[in-house]
Amino acid sequence: MATFRSSLVVAAALLQAPDSTDGRAQLALGRAYLERLATSRALGGAQDSASVHRMLDTADQAFTRAIRAFGAPGSDAPGDTARVLRVRLWSERARFAWERGGLALGPDSWGPLPTDLRLSPVLEELGENLLRACPPGGVLLTAGDADSYAVWYERFVRGLRPDVLVVPLSVWRSDSAFRVRAARDLRLGRRGAGGEWLRALVERRLVCVSMVFAHPPETAGATWRVRPLVWVAGPHLRGDPVSPRDFVFAALKMALDDHDPWAEPAVALYGRAARETPPLCAALATFLVSGEIAECRR
Repeated sequence: MATFRSSLVVAAALLQAPDSTDGRAQLALGRAYLERLATSRALGGAQDSASVHRMLDTADQAFTRAIRAFGAPGSDAPGDTARVLRVRLWSERARFAWERGGLALGPDSWGPLPTDLRLSPVLEELGENLLRACPPGGVLLTAGDADSYAVWYERFVRGLRPDVLVVPLSVWRSDSAFRVRAARDLRLGRRGAGGEWLRALVERRLVCVSMVFAHPPETAGATWRVRPLVWVAGPHLRGDPVSPRDFVFAALKMALDDHDPWAEPAVALYGRAARETPPLCAALATFLVSGEIAECRR
């Protein structure tokens, strides 16, 4: 029944043909196309390349129109939501290409990336900090919209840390086509394509987990160690994490001053990180934001 209602909502949004200058209507239209694609994946529908790209192209056009109708990055919530969803859309293009051609494919294969692809500054800073925290050659598992698309943006739009593979944990768990391709490309063996993929991955690669999660995922044989902003497990892990002083929180300060709603998930992650790594409080204090972090006020 829930799926049926969802389908009705999507169909209604697709049929309304909203005003191209109405930012909220265009945002809803883009969401509807992403939901339609996600529903097709969840139901195991055939992922015809032409139809997938038509949905993604239409959603991209809707998000682009929505962004133009709103203000600059960081100035309003609907506009920044449209920007995050547009980055999600391009990450979907990447995943679709990876499933068919392998994880080594880059933007040349599923781009070119739009020159106007942007995020709220606090999310761009969050993505850069998380990539800085992950050890060389690592696989970075992310949790929600804030960290997943912030990190993806920094990795592929800005070209930071090409040695790091970035994947939302939910994708590994739910997308069997991606899991099979990843197991093949990362040489994880049969376990890597099934329910023991995380154990197989930790045995072969360094895995870092964003502290958007309340705790690292449970898996037999993994010993998770704390590094600033992430938990890490895997072979040949050295005890030389990035210094807390190397992280930057200038955009977080501006986002808090401007009441940017995307500051909230950043504060939650940095708070959990400060609890696990207390010296981060000194770095946060340098940018005058430690008072916003409950773990630094204790």
